[in-house]
Amino acid sequence: MAKRTDFRSEIKRLEQGIRVAWFINFAIIWVLVIAIGVVFGLSTRVSNAQLAQEMLVFAGIGLVVALIIMAVVSGSAERILLSAPAGDAVEVTNGQLKNIVEEMAIAAALEQQPRVYILRGSGVCNAYASADSKGNSMVVVTEELLDLLNTREELEGVIAHEIGHIKTGDSQAMTKLVALTSTTAIIGSMASRMLFFGGGRRNSDSNNSNGTNPIAIVIIVLSYIFLIAAPFLSKIAESYMSRERESRADASAVEFTRNPTGIAQALIALENGADHYGSKSEAKNFGETIGPVAFYNPSFAGLDLSSHPSTKKRVAALKAMGAQVDDSSL
Repeated sequence: MAKRTDFRSEIKRLEQGIRVAWFINFAIIWVLVIAIGVVFGLSTRVSNAQLAQEMLVFAGIGLVVALIIMAVVSGSAERILLSAPAGDAVEVTNGQLKNIVEEMAIAAALEQQPRVYILRGSGVCNAYASADSKGNSMVVVTEELLDLLNTREELEGVIAHEIGHIKTGDSQAMTKLVALTSTTAIIGSMASRMLFFGGGRRNSDSNNSNGTNPIAIVIIVLSYIFLIAAPFLSKIAESYMSRERESRADASAVEFTRNPTGIAQALIALENGADHYGSKSEAKNFGETIGPVAFYNPSFAGLDLSSHPSTKKRVAALKAMGAQVDDSSL
């Protein structure tokens, strides 16, 4: 018999993954700024001593710029998730959905009750949550999801998952990471355009009597490569963090409901029935705007860059925590 996973130890393990993803993104921005300095400012005709000195300068400048970017993103990114995707969000003040959100918020010991919305006209079966640094939060459930789920325990599992994001600060963290990834892509794109249109990088090369330094050439070539690869590497870190937080929220849902079967059944229902609602374009638009923070995101970007673990993996993890479901249809 497989050993059952304790959800508290699972959450602790995944918290380490969140920190790793943040560190990776910080390192990417730092190296990206260094690469820009090298491409536009490093001569191929420098001595090894001059090369070492210039690289130290680039590293220092890159560190300061990376810290500034991180600070700006951390201070302004919280507002991004507070805007809803396409559809008409109607606040709910009573009824079963409101009661379930209140119950799960109490189970999670939230200081403030989240606002509850039903999103109509989205064309997708899904749910998501957002929160700000002041403790204000909201849970949004699409009308199509309410139609798809068959039991209260399935809806409780979905809501508990979203409450888990609020409880652990995942919504804020992911918003910041998405903003950080976008910033990396913008910086890389701007640098690439400058290179394409010609930056006049090394006008001093022809005036320098020193011979060409092969180490400098290697560093410059690697910097060119990194300018192209940086947005892709940042996306990998973003996807890694998103998958980690989804697994963590699943574990939180088990903690709040004491029922891993409910959320597992909801995932199976979504995997088998979500395509019956809306259109592919509506699902794509929702995935591009809310996908990384939604309960369910079936789209895959290739090369394992999906924002969520596969449903099969999520259900398998829930079965390891005690879920009793038939997942043969996955």
